[in-house]
Amino acid sequence: MNVKPMTIERFSLDYTWRSLRYDDLAALRALILHNAEPEDNIDTLADMQKQFDDPWSNPATDALVGLTMTGDLIAYARCFISPEPTREAAVNLDFEIHPAHRSEPLEDWLLGWMAQRAQARVQTLSPALPRMLRCGLPNTRTADGTLFARHGYTPSRYFYRMRRDLREPLPMWPTPEGVTLHAYAPEYDQAMLEVFNASFRDHWGHEAVIREDWEKFFIGTEKFRPDLSLVAVVGGEVVGLSFNEINRASNQRSGRNEGTITELGVLRAWRKRGIASALLIESMRRFRAAGLDYAALGVDTANPTGALGLYEKLGFRQVRHFTVYEKALV
Repeated sequence: MNVKPMTIERFSLDYTWRSLRYDDLAALRALILHNAEPEDNIDTLADMQKQFDDPWSNPATDALVGLTMTGDLIAYARCFISPEPTREAAVNLDFEIHPAHRSEPLEDWLLGWMAQRAQARVQTLSPALPRMLRCGLPNTRTADGTLFARHGYTPSRYFYRMRRDLREPLPMWPTPEGVTLHAYAPEYDQAMLEVFNASFRDHWGHEAVIREDWEKFFIGTEKFRPDLSLVAVVGGEVVGLSFNEINRASNQRSGRNEGTITELGVLRAWRKRGIASALLIESMRRFRAAGLDYAALGVDTANPTGALGLYEKLGFRQVRHFTVYEKALV
């Protein structure tokens, strides 16, 4: 059957397509968990509910679900783009399909819908910005890699998820002279946001995180651990951070007692002084004191700061890799 991708309130390919609704989130999380590997760090339902309204993605227009005739949610797609991009108009794609319902027609239809919706989103942005479609996939989602290749997407960037056994000895690393490390506290919050944006400004694909995003997707999540997160301070100025989390639900699924160093950043002027290493090692010490057995983190393999080499030096090893697929949006 020939399906018009932008027509969502209709039956097509034996499914009903409509916008994502708040009351779909429990079923959507069940679909995500069905497709997930034990390694995957899946948001809790409470966090998904809190993040339903997103400045980067209007669920009424930028998100879609597919339902069977009996109302089972078997497919999902959503497009995300910074509302005020400064470097590129990159539309990030997120989608899930229940394996029992996968077919090339359904895959093609869903990817086509996302491409059309992405095209609509970038029309209001400056034509001087490079426009592209982008999706990151773990190496286990081979069928999705085949789907993107079929539609002309190519690999553009590679990421690792790395893990370090905290039961092994931790290296001794003195805090650099003049630098003090402190646990997250409300008085550091705004400076921490500013340091995060400044330290990641030169990283691939980064767009500034606004206050609403910070409160909803960072400090407002169930995973965030303020007692384990750190700031590096020099003369009263925050110059670095380690933003740390524990996802209890994912740990229960995997059977692994693990904390995640979600973001590690140091201002450019303060790099190459051992601050990142001090933050990382102190984070691991605090993880271990909290009873955790492992520390995990993610890294861009082409990170310009040499982060991959630092993590390997401190005992982290690759446990999974991800590929980002891209396609120019014209």
